[in-house]
Amino acid sequence: MRLSRIKDLLHAEMLWGQEFLDIEVSNACGADLMSDILADTKTNAILLTGLTHRQIIQTASMSDFAAIVFVRGKVPPEDVIELAKQHKMPLLRTNHPLYETCGILYQEGLKGEGPRADISTRSSPKEHENIQGMKLSYDIEGNDFNNAGKATEQAKKILKQIGADSAAIRKVSIVAYEAEMNIVIHAEKGNLRFNITPRYIEVIAEDTGPGIADIEKAMQEGFSTAPDRVRELGFGAGMGLPNMKKFSDTFEITSVVGKGTKVRMVINL
Repeated sequence: MRLSRIKDLLHAEMLWGQEFLDIEVSNACGADLMSDILADTKTNAILLTGLTHRQIIQTASMSDFAAIVFVRGKVPPEDVIELAKQHKMPLLRTNHPLYETCGILYQEGLKGEGPRADISTRSSPKEHENIQGMKLSYDIEGNDFNNAGKATEQAKKILKQIGADSAAIRKVSIVAYEAEMNIVIHAEKGNLRFNITPRYIEVIAEDTGPGIADIEKAMQEGFSTAPDRVRELGFGAGMGLPNMKKFSDTFEITSVVGKGTKVRMVINL
């Protein structure tokens, strides 16, 4: 289904990206929780959401969505639209609520029957012999939501440039972004490191902060200590650590209360 057809069906207004109306879309994701959006494996999809802050652009770009439709008549601030331009992310708005928006598109044939990203496949080691060892390091400041996600975005660009396969890049993007957001939300400061080798990519997130008193409980889906102001942004749904473990081939976490937390994740190539 062309984006122009989606625009007509939803009686939507084009906020930016008129030149992208001819793109083909085969899937959709409707969600107001960042972890759900990030972990969605649909390809060639549009994102339907009521979230309008800067992080929605970073998250949609990280997950390779083709466009965003803001529901419930929501209009993002100008700085969000400018960020979308940088990412070449078309933006639309509709007055329909999320439930009706999903229903309209499904009834008209956008049934999500297109391909999903296969992020469990393994490529032959020979395909990665050209990848040279590389280390990346990024400092992360707590509560810095304006820059949250930029470290993961930079690492993702580098992985694409050196020829890592798309399945590995997708998994690295998910675990790194979740880790980066955990530092921003919960810690005073931290560091995100990438160790890139021909056989695997290691992601290490280490922070200075309150630490985790009960790691077993923190690993449970839905458990969260995020404050209300963070939940209002679509974060803090208690899926960060579970998603990091789910999309890693190796997952290790240590934490000391009053000092901080370290998470090590490995994605095999």
